Amino acid sequence: MQVDVQELGDWSRRVLGSRPGAPPVEVPTGVLGGVLAGELLPGWYDDWVLLERERLRQLLVHTLEVAATRYAASGRYTEAMQAAYAALRAEPLRESAHRVIVQVHLDEGNVAEALRAFDRCRALLADELGVRPTDQMCRLVGGLRRPLREPARSAGPVPTG
Repeated sequence: MQVDVQELGDWSRRVLGSRPGAPPVEVPTGVLGGVLAGELLPGWYDDWVLLERERLRQLLVHTLEVAATRYAASGRYTEAMQAAYAALRAEPLRESAHRVIVQVHLDEGNVAEALRAFDRCRALLADELGVRPTDQMCRLVGGLRRPLREPARSAGPVPTG
């Protein structure tokens, strides 16, 4: 019988052990559906349980971010977004998960969506922690908000009909 912790560990080793550029390792349905993202030994508060719970949560989120990045590199943007949002569900304040979402939108050519995701991250960090996004996050969208040029005007009079 295989347990969720075993499945999470096996999947993480496959994802993290694969080389960049290799076909992405599929994310198990249990991860996207939150089954493997559930709490280890709910209701237990022994120190060793709390540490193991946090270790598993960090492993899950990091692996989901890597999986999302690999999916995006393969042009599989839907799967990339699913993995990135699963990471964000596991830890809503993790800026690196927000960065992956912004980057996937940019990779797909969706500038407006990337800016919207950045703005949500910026507001969340400000509201919850009173901090700004890191320079690393800001660089992703740094050159995207340029003032639009006004349309060229003709030099002559405007004809009236």
